[in-house]
Amino acid sequence: MQLSKKQCIVTGANTGLGFEVARRLAALGANTTLLCRNKDKGEAAFHRLREEHPGADLEVAVCDLASLAAIRDFITDYSARHEKLDLLYNNAAVMKAKRTVTEDGFEMMFQVNYLAPFLLMTSLLPLLRGGSEPLIINNGRPSARLRLDLEDLQAAKSYRMYRSFFKTKLCLVFATLELARRPERGPVVVAMIDPGTFKSELVRDVRVAAWFKNFFSGSVAKAADNLLHHIGGDPARLNGKVFKERAEQPLPDYWMDEDLGRRMWSMTESMLGVPNAMEGRTAL
Repeated sequence: MQLSKKQCIVTGANTGLGFEVARRLAALGANTTLLCRNKDKGEAAFHRLREEHPGADLEVAVCDLASLAAIRDFITDYSARHEKLDLLYNNAAVMKAKRTVTEDGFEMMFQVNYLAPFLLMTSLLPLLRGGSEPLIINNGRPSARLRLDLEDLQAAKSYRMYRSFFKTKLCLVFATLELARRPERGPVVVAMIDPGTFKSELVRDVRVAAWFKNFFSGSVAKAADNLLHHIGGDPARLNGKVFKERAEQPLPDYWMDEDLGRRMWSMTESMLGVPNAMEGRTAL
């Protein structure tokens, strides 16, 4: 597989799966942007990759996904410096034991896990349209049994860490499938991929849960292998599909509810103040 000169963004790239995917992309010749919340950790990851791959084209972008202003600043800066984007991997996520609200007034998991990737993929769409076989991969896969309460998307009435976390991923499923249906996306392919369980810092807020999850999880390397399997194939076959590791998953009827998908999309645009996000401009 050769990704020479392809422009890639990996969110949450300073640790775990994000770092491992960025490492693989760098090794394959991609021009990779490590989008990280913490400046020191982002630069440490950059230097590790630079030592392993001295010739790699790498850059660090410091961006806290819990801040819409920070995301918009990153989009403006990146768009000014790059003419295209070939791969956006929305990997970063957060899991909080207690309900927390961001500076923007949104529940933390809802903003970082859903609103942030939504804003990134819609705002960077003009650059993606100019890419070579452009691809958006959104990370994760919720249970088919979950249902959304449109009156309580931010879990103000009922907050349970795991359930609320996977509901943010369900929101992302609806956004993924809705974008995949829209002709305005042009050649951009969008898919949702669960690369498999792996050791991570996601549940670090709950030490017992973190120990239990990581004890029974596979390696980050295997999860990265699963993800690169899809990146290295024919992107067109991925559009509007959901995968667990390397296998395509059947889409429940609930996920395929186009009316609900359009309603969710409209509600999200209203929350972010970015109506008509997929017109031929950057939605800021």
